[in-house]
Amino acid sequence: MKAASCAVWLLLSACVRTVPLPDRALVQRATTDDGWELELVRYDAQGPVTGRPVLLCHGISANARNMDLDEGHSLARWLSAHGRQAWTLSLRGTGSSSRVDVRLGRGPISFDDYWRHDLPAAIRHVLAQSGAPQLDYIGHSMGGMVLYAYLSQGGQGVAAAATLGSPTRLDWGTVLDRVLAQAAPPLLPKSGALPSAFGSAVAAPFQGGVADDFFERLFYRRESTRVASWQRLMAYGTADTSGPVARHFLQLASSGRFLSADGRLDLRADMGRATTPLLVVAGAFDRIALTPAVKDGFRAWAGPKAWALISKANGAQAEYGHMDLVIGEHAAEDVWTPVLDFLRAHSTALTHP
Repeated sequence: MKAASCAVWLLLSACVRTVPLPDRALVQRATTDDGWELELVRYDAQGPVTGRPVLLCHGISANARNMDLDEGHSLARWLSAHGRQAWTLSLRGTGSSSRVDVRLGRGPISFDDYWRHDLPAAIRHVLAQSGAPQLDYIGHSMGGMVLYAYLSQGGQGVAAAATLGSPTRLDWGTVLDRVLAQAAPPLLPKSGALPSAFGSAVAAPFQGGVADDFFERLFYRRESTRVASWQRLMAYGTADTSGPVARHFLQLASSGRFLSADGRLDLRADMGRATTPLLVVAGAFDRIALTPAVKDGFRAWAGPKAWALISKANGAQAEYGHMDLVIGEHAAEDVWTPVLDFLRAHSTALTHP
């Protein structure tokens, strides 16, 4: 049965071309204090260095290719072309990140692991390799939530940051929140992972056949993102989803709160102590991270901050959903340029990696 499943996966996934990383992408490893090796991919600045290194972090059910899909859809390579050393991070359990002792297996992975262990290790590695005293940070979806948690608990090393479609409320304000919170947890593994990478790879070749299908309705908009780009993201930009993380997020949805996985910390309340300059970006047609849920984090932030709603009404070339913020055809002009402008506005002395 397993062999047959692998054969089907290989056949179907071959229909969507995997674009390898370019030769200039330097794959490195950062070791966490609890025994994980995290995959980091480094792009050195092209031309004169114009600012601090930038660390990029993906969302749930994704890996670093979320921010580095291919030559035409890569926030990391775009930043490199604009004089920044750019680093993409694959959180534990995604990409090629693995335990130092592989005999231990993956084990349970919680949301708290991401901000307590993974992000500090990645920041230490980038600063050590670049020689910079601080870095800038861009997080998409859960990648922004990881930053919120890290900085709310006194995390160091981040000079300025931007979050893209990162909610601090996961409740949609409907009865569905309560239904999912009660019905879904028994179906989710308590220590393992959901095979979302396999499912996405199998589904990838069939994307685009039906307009406004489930995936398009929730994750992207064809006016912003090509179907081929979405297929590639599903084929090699997705990752298995930690069962404990999925269960935790359902609990957040039912409570309307932003708590640590152990339930001891009110992360939204603690964001009121964070002082790092922050740009919060939302897509006006994002059906995963609804605009009020993203703005909830903006309101909670205590430090210098700016708000950007990406929409035609505000000058964008298209309306943006959740994934369009990182793989959209015009994301460079509509999203990434305002983000880089914000980071530049909060720049200090330049570093020279």
